[in-house]
Amino acid sequence: MNDIDLTIGIPTFNEEANITKFFETLKRQIISQHYSVEIIFVDDSADNTPNIIENLRLNNPDFQIRIIHNSSRKGASNAWNTIFKEAKGKVLVLLDADIIVGENCITILRENIINNVGLCASNALPINKSNNLYSNAASFIAFWLRSMRLHGLSQYTTMGRALALDSRSAKEIEIPNEIIAIDLYVQCMILKQNKKVVYVDAAKIYFTTPSNRKDFYSQIIRALKGYDQIREITKSFNINAPLFLTIKEFLLNAKKYPRGAFSLLVCYGIIPLIYLRQRSKISYIWDIAHSTKKYSLT
Repeated sequence: MNDIDLTIGIPTFNEEANITKFFETLKRQIISQHYSVEIIFVDDSADNTPNIIENLRLNNPDFQIRIIHNSSRKGASNAWNTIFKEAKGKVLVLLDADIIVGENCITILRENIINNVGLCASNALPINKSNNLYSNAASFIAFWLRSMRLHGLSQYTTMGRALALDSRSAKEIEIPNEIIAIDLYVQCMILKQNKKVVYVDAAKIYFTTPSNRKDFYSQIIRALKGYDQIREITKSFNINAPLFLTIKEFLLNAKKYPRGAFSLLVCYGIIPLIYLRQRSKISYIWDIAHSTKKYSLT
């Protein structure tokens, strides 16, 4: 460790359409603060993303930007492991590259890594541009999970789109390559270190919901298999959400967002069939949801 206060780690895969706008929003947050920052990109892209990042590095010499480019796609677990090892900051913030970072989100995440807190989770809010069946269902899931997080620790606490870690704790973690639910796995490993995991509702980020059938179900099936992979680990930490609470929060959110709840029920009706067909094809490196990569500031 050196005198760097914060490491921001960003896995990237074919982000050429949104990486510049993402960086500009991130840059504005960093400039407004008075702590030292390094930014590490771990890139698996086959498009122009690494060249764009290199230009961002050259055009922003006041920022400590590094890019680690892999010649083949190695997946998110490899990217997180690389960032854990390379991070020099006292606090590590992990961000997806296809999100909008809410006001003061980075500072809020960083400032909550105190008093034996090993991980601080963010509030991931949906941007629903399509307003169709799949986007409405995905938006409802986000609202439903947020209400679950507000009740305290559960397997839904950590959202990998944006979170903060104590760097020393992160360096003790090695995510197995085959793990899909890497955010939940890291949450469990932090608890194993007897560190606290907290959720901060004010640390907001925004993501675009999937707008077509393929992207919606790829995310759902991937999540189901990911949770199933580490089911026994989550049981050992007693963080599985009680069924009664899950149903209660579903009903409360259904009153607020009836269209989203209806959309989700319709979509969930065929999940068992799709899961049986696709589960053998799912790996830690799988299809990305292209419709969620339509980055926008509006």
